[in-house]
Amino acid sequence: MRRSGAGRSGAPVRLGAVDPKTRNRIMAGVLVLMFLVVALAAALGR
Repeated sequence: MRRSGAGRSGAPVRLGAVDPKTRNRIMAGVLVLMFLVVALAAALGR
């Protein structure tokens, strides 16, 4: 099974077609999600 760098969806996500404000909002959301996942993993690991 071949995995793409775009995650689970089949189509690659092209952020170049999105306007900069929306792209910044998406990236900020992804960063917050990653932080929450790491914090949750650290809390559950104790």
